[in-house]
Amino acid sequence: MSARPFRAKIQQIRHLTPDIREMTLEMIEPSSLLFQAGQAIAVVVPDATSPIPVLGYFSIASPPRCLTQLVLLLNSQDRGKGAAYLLAQSIDAEVQISGPYGAFTLQHEPERRLLFVGTGTGVAPLWSMMTTLLEEASFRQIRLLWGLRSEVDRYYLDELEAWTTQYENFSYVLTLSKPSAAWQGKKGRVTELLQELSTVDEMAAYVCGNLTMVKEVSSLLKEKGDCAIYRERHAEGS
Repeated sequence: MSARPFRAKIQQIRHLTPDIREMTLEMIEPSSLLFQAGQAIAVVVPDATSPIPVLGYFSIASPPRCLTQLVLLLNSQDRGKGAAYLLAQSIDAEVQISGPYGAFTLQHEPERRLLFVGTGTGVAPLWSMMTTLLEEASFRQIRLLWGLRSEVDRYYLDELEAWTTQYENFSYVLTLSKPSAAWQGKKGRVTELLQELSTVDEMAAYVCGNLTMVKEVSSLLKEKGDCAIYRERHAEGS
């Protein structure tokens, strides 16, 4: 699947937390984009001082069935030029995009249980993957381990609870690295949740987040057993 340029416009911006924005892009030309769950697009950032286009890469959070709309997760604290550019745009603003990019995609391993591990907006490609699997009525066990900073940084909770209720094969654990004293849930970094897994044998793990986390999770999984590991460093708008 080769990358190609296209035009899109910003259809919607949702404030999920004080820092996190969910941005929906509507395709203009061409009218649709074929991609695989887990892949990313690049946003062209105008820069009059450089003859070479500046690109900001963003994982697609929406599933591949959504051909005419793409959902991105942006962090307003991200210092990348791509994120800064997109966050400065208003509804109906047109942007130049290319894609899809990346090999961080679901592998055909029907015998393996699925473990998704993410931090912050690194959940974006994992969200696309999990949505795709659940919509396809996959019977494989799907478990998400998601690390965030504090209570105010939580989002998509209603969606996660709905999945838990609707799909017996789906479960998730949310952990906060800097929660308030009132927090009753899991505390600590997402890597600590891996210590609670009795086994990772016959699992396939998809890991996305900052480089340090990705390396640590990969090492821990290798130590614990036979686990296929697929990973992606989440470069937000760089």
